[in-house]
Amino acid sequence: MNLILINQYYPPDVAPTGLMLESVAEELAALGHHVTILCSRGGYGGQKGEAASARAATDGVEVVHCWSTAYGRRGFLGKIADYASFYLGVAWGLCTARHRPDRVVALTTPPYLSVLARVFSKFLGADHAHWVMDLYPDVMAAHGLLDPRSLPYRMLSRLARFGFGGSRCAEVITLGPDMAELTGRYTPDDVALPWIPLWGTESVAESDADAEEHARALRLKRGWSEDETIVMYSGNMGLGHRFGEILSAAAEFRRGSGIRFVFFGEGKRRKEIEEFIARHPEAPIELHGYVPRDELAGHLRSANAQLASLEPAWDGTMVPSKLQGIFAAGRPVIFIGSHASSIGTWVRESGGGWVVEPGDLQAMKAALEHAMDPGECEFRGAFAKAFSAHHFDKRRNSREVARLLARPH
Repeated sequence: MNLILINQYYPPDVAPTGLMLESVAEELAALGHHVTILCSRGGYGGQKGEAASARAATDGVEVVHCWSTAYGRRGFLGKIADYASFYLGVAWGLCTARHRPDRVVALTTPPYLSVLARVFSKFLGADHAHWVMDLYPDVMAAHGLLDPRSLPYRMLSRLARFGFGGSRCAEVITLGPDMAELTGRYTPDDVALPWIPLWGTESVAESDADAEEHARALRLKRGWSEDETIVMYSGNMGLGHRFGEILSAAAEFRRGSGIRFVFFGEGKRRKEIEEFIARHPEAPIELHGYVPRDELAGHLRSANAQLASLEPAWDGTMVPSKLQGIFAAGRPVIFIGSHASSIGTWVRESGGGWVVEPGDLQAMKAALEHAMDPGECEFRGAFAKAFSAHHFDKRRNSREVARLLARPH
């Protein structure tokens, strides 16, 4: 089968959607399918990689870098320009593809690639399939950009139904049970909506033993003592995340109290943490930037327990892959979010952490008390590791996504 897969990002860009797509594309090629990737020349943060200047082919996957602007995340208008120019580049790429596709597969960066996939697949005599990473317009409603009762929301909902609809829609894959339920509003009744969890994107160059040794070296370098409990948040600090419960709990501790809260990352809500630190200089809190991807395995293991959060309004609109990396590292997680969300469900089913409902400060304090017990952390970390091996395995899950995207319609 000839497949064209469309996403704004693809390696060497470091965007998680591109990294996930790379794994699936390689599995499709290994199954004997011809795979063409249509992606942008612009990078995740506005950078342009050297490989983005022409077509490239590696491991049976042909990568076509469509022309587009490359403003990255430097402003709203720049992002709109990137999206609009990429749509035009994809349209041209579909019309000039070297191999006539049997199936056009769209991801969801930028939004509504599904519409291009449906329209152009018809002209090309192909069917279309979709791998949903972010669900629109629900993401925009969760973001506060659209009122679900408004006319623009209703119009964009109809556009989503059009993209996922029609008799030629071969497959729609989602990331978790809550996303599958929400996506069902936009798909025909005869579309199955399977969900396959994502997997961690950290480097696998280190063995578990090497990563643990790396973690001990990082703790020493960072000035964290062996008997100190490190509770870590690492990753994007976006609008869909919550920090109020974490910071409120941290305010009740003082430096030298045996616990330290550390934050690594960037995002629009980083300022909230910066302002909190300025108001509470006595609290045991550190704030740092992103950690390089090739250091993540040791970095995640350098903490005793990890933090994750998601605003309930975002449930089903996206399923962040933060939990996968944490569990693969064998560390328990304190998740602030809904018990019914995909992440909340996986944490409860695994026994690999604690779920704190938004606003429940008592539950937050109780989770921290458990996390300060080394035996409890080790016990729950082992459950997290076992759950990861069974549910978040990169090879198994990427192969299953590939199988579904290529199965006959």
